[in-house]
Formats: sequence, structure tokens, C-alpha cells
Amino acid sequence: MDKLLIKQCLFHASWLAWPFIGWLLWRLWKQRRPLQRALTGLLLLGSLVFVWARFVEPQWIQVRETTLPDPGVQARIALISDIHLGVYKSPAYLQRVVDRLNQLEVDAVAIAGDLTYEPQARRESLQVMFAPLSRLRVPVYAVLGNHDQQMPGPDIDLALRAALQAHGVRIIEGQLQPTSLGYRWAGLGDRWAQKDDPDFLRQATTAVPTLLLVHNPDSAMQLRPGDATLVLAGHTHGGQIRIPWLYHKVIPTRHGFDRGEQWLQTPHGRVRVFTTSGLGEIGLPLRLFNPPVIDVLQLQR
Repeated sequence: MDKLLIKQCLFHASWLAWPFIGWLLWRLWKQRRPLQRALTGLLLLGSLVFVWARFVEPQWIQVRETTLPDPGVQARIALISDIHLGVYKSPAYLQRVVDRLNQLEVDAVAIAGDLTYEPQARRESLQVMFAPLSRLRVPVYAVLGNHDQQMPGPDIDLALRAALQAHGVRIIEGQLQPTSLGYRWAGLGDRWAQKDDPDFLRQATTAVPTLLLVHNPDSAMQLRPGDATLVLAGHTHGGQIRIPWLYHKVIPTRHGFDRGEQWLQTPHGRVRVFTTSGLGEIGLPLRLFNPPVIDVLQLQR
């Protein structure tokens, strides 16, 4: 069976959890034997956890504020990633994200890749799917991720770039973008697609604090301390289903990244990385102990 069809069936069949819970409640009310009541209660509890992880937590967008002292930059940045519009997420969800972002006092929005996930599952064009981004009131910077570049996923690189740029999003892979606030933006392409060469960072003649936007935090392993003041990344989903001691096994990085701030020891020195746990889902349409998040970073000199 086609993988996309399996995901669609899984996504829609999950609604059967509601009548199943109703049936379990009826069984619990009817049961008289203690052991059977206990087993039914455990099954009911598991079903309620599933309903939370499928229907509640993935829609519960959180804003998480973090102060990062001494990056050499004075700014307030909203970092988002892994929106994954497509088979599980709709443009209406992106509209909700944009509404939350517009309520924040930030200087810029950074999107750290993986904007799509099986976008062919939707009837809308990419242009229509990402139209809510045009309503953002501050500059928006972005790089693409592995699901945007057939690693895995449909190869929609050019079409996605065109759609984002049409809505005012600045794609900054391989570029240095100055700001009026005394720092600059730079971006690396996806690591799995082998588009994250940092050499261009070392060709700049002016030493300016640099915020480096990447998708996969593993891209930071090839950096030197002077390449970037701070690396902003996504990709990990924070494990997505964050069951203690188990979620680390599914995070797709080689260097122990999770979420939040980390000082990474590279072959060239220490590099500062902040990884967001993202907004969307892949694989299973579930989030547990790990709601979708907008990370607001207060950078203080």
C-alpha cells in the first residue's frame, strides 16, 4: 500500500478512538468483577492518553521564552521549525501560528526548515498553503529542511522557494543578510541533502555578530567558533512523543541534540546552538509531553 495512503488512513481512522472510549465507559459501568473493571479502566486510561496525544496536544501551541546572555547581539527572535504542512497539518494551523507570532514583540521570525510533510495530500497549491506567512509583521528568514528536499519527501525545492518568496519570506541559504540592529543573518541548507557547506561564512571581510539558521543541528559540527555567534536549528521535534528514557532513541541526530540551548564541542572549538522542538508531526500524528512551540529568544549583550 502507498505510504501516503497509510498515513491518511491512520490520520482519519484515529477518530474511531472517540466511540471506542464511549464503549469502554459503558463497559466500565456494566462490569461487576474487580479484575475486569481494572483491565477496562487501564484500557480506558490508555485510550484517553491517545486522544490527548492525537487531538489535544498537537493543537496546543505554546510560547516558550528563553534568555540567552552574552551572544554579542541585542535582539528578540521568534524561532519556529518543522511546521510540516501537508498530510497532518493544514493552512488553518499555519494561520493560528501566524496569529500567535503577531501577538509577540519580536524583531524577526526565523523558520528552521521542514515546512512540509507530504504536501501532495492537500488540494491547495504551495502558494495557497503558505499564504498566511504574508501576514507576519516582522522580517521572516528561512531555510529548507530534509522533508522539503526529498530526504525523504517530494522534491519541491524550487516550487516551495517560489511560494515562500512570494509571501515575503527571505530564503537565506548560503547568504549573509545584514540588519539595522548590528548583527546579520546567515543560513545553511539541509545537511541530509548535502547543502550545508559553511565556507561562505569565512569569506566575509567584516566581523559582525552572525545568527546562523540551519535545519539539522548536526550542521554545527563543521563550524568554527568564529563562523557564527549563535546557531538556530530545528529537526529534532524534541522526540515528538517524549516518553522519558525512550525519546532519545528516535531523535534523528548523531551528536546528542534534543531541544534548547547547547554548547557543542566541534573539531574546531565550541559552538553555541539553540534547537527548537518544532510545531508539527511526522510518522505518527501524535505529540506527547512535548506540545508545539514557538521559541522566543531574548538575546542580550
